[in-house]
Amino acid sequence: MQTAPEKAKSIFEFTVTDLNGNVVSLDRYQGTVSLIVNFSTKDAAFEKVLGLLTPLVRKYHNETRKDLNVLLFPCFQFGSKETTDEIVKQFECSTAGMIGEIFAEIEVNGSKAPGLYKYLKAKKPGNCGGFINSNFTIFLVDRQGIPVERLNAGIHPYTLEDMVENLLR
Repeated sequence: MQTAPEKAKSIFEFTVTDLNGNVVSLDRYQGTVSLIVNFSTKDAAFEKVLGLLTPLVRKYHNETRKDLNVLLFPCFQFGSKETTDEIVKQFECSTAGMIGEIFAEIEVNGSKAPGLYKYLKAKKPGNCGGFINSNFTIFLVDRQGIPVERLNAGIHPYTLEDMVENLLR
């Protein structure tokens, strides 16, 4: 059983569901920095965010280095619904491969939001009282599983890279 969001000390106390319906414990990301992102490939900001995340993944999560993980959660509370196949195909076409791990569709607000997102919003409520108001809300999580920043798609790529680099030191 998962920890209640209000009692959790890190993201490592939560599980999520992958695209195949398997339960995945987030403790597998211990020791790495993570970017947790809700998204829709049909959202207007999709290409911009790919441009933001792809260079980071190439630099910090490759054959020789596994310091950064990008955890992607399809969310259709803000726009058109997609099928899993559409999501994967769009990512493969846009990035010549995956830029992160894609999990099962979630709702980020309301009673159906998973414990992980309740925890993230409680730790980094943003300026909407914990409510997420769009796709591509990015939570930057340190190596200990603690959310340190809540960002939006408008963040400058160099600023995000600096933040990630600081956590990797």
